[in-house]
This record gives sequence, structure tokens and C-alpha cells, in this order.
Amino acid sequence: MSLSTSGGEPVQPMVSVSDVVQYFYCPRKVYYLKVLGVPFKVRRKMEVGREEDEREEDRLYGRKTVYGLDRAEVDEVLHNLYIEDSDLGLAGQVDTVLRLRGGEQIPVDSKYTEEVAVHRHYRKQLVAYSVLLERRFGTVVSRGILYFTKQREPVEVGISAEDKAALLKDLEAIRRVLEGESIPRKVSERKCGYCEVARYCV
Repeated sequence: MSLSTSGGEPVQPMVSVSDVVQYFYCPRKVYYLKVLGVPFKVRRKMEVGREEDEREEDRLYGRKTVYGLDRAEVDEVLHNLYIEDSDLGLAGQVDTVLRLRGGEQIPVDSKYTEEVAVHRHYRKQLVAYSVLLERRFGTVVSRGILYFTKQREPVEVGISAEDKAALLKDLEAIRRVLEGESIPRKVSERKCGYCEVARYCV
């Protein structure tokens, strides 16, 4: 179901980058959180991760590298940049954006986790941020960085035009979930042990 403006033109339901991440972790998670409105309890691990992210921001100023890049390459570091694009129907807050001296912009997302691995939902998150940055600033974003805070390890992730095109289809699939017409499929059972809404999922 589409909303309408006062002029009668359809408005796309806004999808958050968090919705994209949750959808690619498990589509049912988006359904339970956003459609049924089940309570979301922040785990202690998430709180520790946020605290560590804040400490990491302070540490950057004393280092020769910034998320794996030579400090001389970096012109500006922006933290917690919120971007909303009504035409695309997508919004999100980027942990960090690196603006390089040559004009390139790189989204950085911090992860507080036991393993250093580029999971699909992490990659999709960076793609979503790259699209938002491109539309906001008019520059091409071709890579992002996952920064694993616990290990203090940056991992560069390439972002292609095909990745960005696929995101548009992803957003449509997520909107169908948000319309709540049916319960999405459940993915691998091994993910249930780490899911904050597992006890509501039947």
C-alpha cells in the first residue's frame, strides 16, 4: 500500500538502512520488528560495541592511519552522518564517512563481533550507505570499510554498479514485507540463537 502526497502522487514507504541489514540477516526479523512491533531489547554486547565505537573515534586523532588509510590521504572525517532520500525512500545514519583529498568518499561501518568476516548483511549495509552518499553529494562511491572494533581491523569492501542496482530491487522486497501481507520465510536456524526476536518467531 502506497501513501499519497496532497497532490495525489504516491509516496514510497521509507526504508531504513537498519531494515536492510535486518532483512538480509533474516526477513522475518523485519516483519516482527516493524510490522508486528515486538519489543527490541538492546543486548549488552551492542551497548559495549557502541561504547567501544566512541572510544575508537577518540583514538583516531593520535594515529598515523585512519581506518587503514594513510592520514595524509584523508581530508575530513565525519561521524554519525544522517542522510534521508525521499525519492529513493531510504534513510540511514553512517557511522563514519571518510572524505579523501581527491574527492572520494568512503562509508565506514564499525562492527563489534568475535569474528572478522564480511557477511552478506554487512555488505548490503555498505551498499545502502554508498547509494545515499552518492545521491547526497553527487560523487561515485566504489568502496566501503568494515571496521572490526574488537580486533581493530579494517576490511575494505568493493562496491559495484551492479551492487547498487540490486539494492533498488532489495528495497522493493523490503517494502512488501513492511506492507505486512504475509510472514516472510525464515532463514538458517543457526541465526536464531543470536536474534533478539527469536522468542516471538513461530
